[in-house]
This record gives sequence, structure tokens and C-alpha cells, in this order.
Amino acid sequence: MTAENKALHYLTIHEAHKLIQSGALSPVELTRAIVERIDAVDGQLHAFVNLMADTALEEARIAEAEILRGNYRGPMHGIPVAVKDQLDVKEAPAEIRGLDASAAKQVGDATAVKKLREAGAILLGKLTMSSMPSEPPQPRNPWDLKRITGGSSTGAGAAVSAGLCMGALGEDTAGSIRNPASLCGIVGFKATYGRVSRHGLAPLGWSLDHCGPMTRVVEDAVHMLQAIAGYDPKDPTSINVPVPEYGNALREDVRGMVIGVPRDFIALCREKTSPEILQMVDEAIGELESFGARIQNVSLPTLKYATQANAVIYYNEHYAGHREEAKTAIKTGATARRARIYFGVLTGSADYLHAQRIRSQLKRECAEVFQKVDVLALPCQTSTAPKFEEVDALDTLRKHLAPEYHAPFNLAGLAAISIPCGFSRANLPVALQLVGKPFDELTVLRAAYTYQQHARWYEKRPPI
Repeated sequence: MTAENKALHYLTIHEAHKLIQSGALSPVELTRAIVERIDAVDGQLHAFVNLMADTALEEARIAEAEILRGNYRGPMHGIPVAVKDQLDVKEAPAEIRGLDASAAKQVGDATAVKKLREAGAILLGKLTMSSMPSEPPQPRNPWDLKRITGGSSTGAGAAVSAGLCMGALGEDTAGSIRNPASLCGIVGFKATYGRVSRHGLAPLGWSLDHCGPMTRVVEDAVHMLQAIAGYDPKDPTSINVPVPEYGNALREDVRGMVIGVPRDFIALCREKTSPEILQMVDEAIGELESFGARIQNVSLPTLKYATQANAVIYYNEHYAGHREEAKTAIKTGATARRARIYFGVLTGSADYLHAQRIRSQLKRECAEVFQKVDVLALPCQTSTAPKFEEVDALDTLRKHLAPEYHAPFNLAGLAAISIPCGFSRANLPVALQLVGKPFDELTVLRAAYTYQQHARWYEKRPPI
């Protein structure tokens, strides 16, 4: 494959790094092509809230010079990426922090951003997230511009899907990486809580927030995760455990793997889950079985309470972390942000402690189940991307008040991935969710990669 026979903006990180390493593709050429793609379509998508095109091109020139001198750092060197605005970038803090211009100049890169830069990545800019104080235009779904991208890594879902960046850093408190990934037809991965530093990530719920990659294929998530994973003394929740070689996950082999399916929980969510999604997820699980995995039904009774428990913890921690600006936010903030603060005010310490007891019980149940299975498999969404007029600003909150597929695995802090598993009759993406043991990201990635390489849904492109 050469750079000429495929649109540069739709190269995967895995493809691009091989071309860059061999000298067949210039980081400057690649970055310029993606900036041109942004200029051409982001007026329709509204993915970027802060495009840093000039500095990105300068970073690309520096990367190219380094590579020409033989100083090739690895798969992320010369790769254009973007980050959700919730992550601080030097002199460009997350808007949700509400810093004035003077304070903003003192802000440095979040650790995950810093590690990507150290790996040689090119920073294109910052991506829109839902509930930003400035309330920019909400990103539109590249598969249908009348539809949402899912929250809250809204811009990241649109940007990766439409080729406006080769990968993005998102954040997931109750599904905010996996939800937009599933609705936009890309891969979204949150590693185990504590695997990736959250230093420089503006907190939503400090015990639930996960930073992670959003990419077009599993290989790209592997490359990004390898760059950002690891212990960080600046993050008190970071766990000092060895980081494996995630590239070992890139082999098509699930023979002997045991995949647990929480059928009773899926049945509990069945009423609000599209039959198309249930069918496609079942077919994907069946395909994994045909590749040599063994499927086993499992029961996790506390899953039915986990979404609500996650919401109580989320909103209490959000209010606690933003008390100074709460009065202003309640008067002038975005609707969803005001609702989060109200919810945090209206639930108290007794509710918070009860939610933590539910969390402890869920972790015990997960530990027992993972003695018998290697990963869990279940849907990643209840519906395909709805149209804008079908939702309102409070829908994100409402979905946290009844059982759903994302939040339980924030509550338990487990590694979880969203991977495309088909398209609806309306040509909208559907996703399978795979969940793994603590710090066993390799197994989750291996199962996802095996499925991806056989199904090859990533070959489809949005119409934009």
C-alpha cells in the first residue's frame, strides 16, 4: 500500500506509521491533508472547538526532521491527533475549569497529552464536549448530519469517524468514550481505572473518570494506549503496575477464550434496546464463538443497580469538585451542567455511601465471574444515533436513572471497549461492548481485534 492509493485523512494510525517509518509518507504531508479535511467539512460537523493548525504544522515539520535524522520514536511519531477539551493543553485549559486568561497561561499539558507529545504525536487541537460553558454548536454525526454523536466526547466521535484526526483522547465517566464511539462507528476504549493518568483532566466524577483513546481500528487504540498508559505520581489514583506490550493483542486468536454474556442484565435492558441492536450483538457473539471462543451465560445481580449508583457518585463528586462556580453555573451554565449540579445538591451523604456499597458489591461479583470467564460481551448502546429533535439537554441525565450498558463498568473501574458490529437498516452504526478483568486490557483488545479482522466493519466510510 502507498499513500497515493488511499485518502490520507482515512489512513489508520497503523497504516500511516508504517508509511512514515519507511519514508513513503511525510508527517507534514499527512498533517496538511488532515487540516485541509478539517477546513472542508468541520463547518458542517462542528467537531473542533480550538483548531491549532499552525502549531500542528510546525510540530509536523519538527517530527519530519527528527525522523529524517534517524530519530524515529515509534508508531505515534508524526501522527496528527486531537483531544477532548476536558483535557488541559499548554496554555489552553479545559473550558469547564473557567480560568481567566492569566491563569490559563500557567496551565501545562495533561499527562496523557504530554505522553502523546513525547511519543511524537502532532496535536491538531481541542474537540467539543457536551455541556461546555460556552455552549458551542453541537457536533453532528458524519453518518447522518441530522443526528447526534453521543456525549460527552461529542467532537471526538465526529472527528475520528470523519477523518478530521487519526485518533483522539476522550474521557469516560459514565460511557462518554464508548457512547460516541458506538454512535459514530469507531473504536472507543477505556482502560482499567488507574492505568492512564488523569492529571490535567478536568474532573467530572473523580472516582469514575477514565481517559482513553478513540480511533478507527483496534490497532490504533493499541498504539495510543501504549503511549499514554503507566504510573504517574501526579495522579493520586494512578496505580503502579507494569504496562504490558499491547501489540501482543494484535493476533487473531480467541481459541479457548471464555466469553461471559450477562443475559439477565441484557433482558432487563431489553425493553429500551432496539431489536436490531440485540440481533447484531448476538450475531457478533456467535461469530466470536465460531472463531474458537466458548460462550457462557453469567449473572451479575448488582448490575441492575449500577447505573443509578454511578449517577449518584458522579453528580455528588461533580458538585463537590465545582462548588466554587456552582452558583454561577446554576444560573448561566448549560442545561445538562445545571442538572448535574442540582442532582449533586439534592442527593446527600447517605445516598453517596449507599452507592459506594453497591459499587463494592458489584466489584465482588465481577471478581467472582472473572474467575470463570475472560471477558464479558454485551451491547454498547440501546439505540442508534437519534436525531437532534428526538433528544433534549436532559436526556443524558435520564439515561442514568435506569439500567443501561455503559455506567456499570465505570463504577467497577473495568477495562471496556466499543467496537462496530454492524449497521442498522438506516445505515447507522451499531457496536459490541467487551469488558475485561482489572489491568487485563490485552485480553479485551485481543478479542476485539479478532472480531474486527473478520467482520471488517471499519472499511465502511460515512457519506460526508
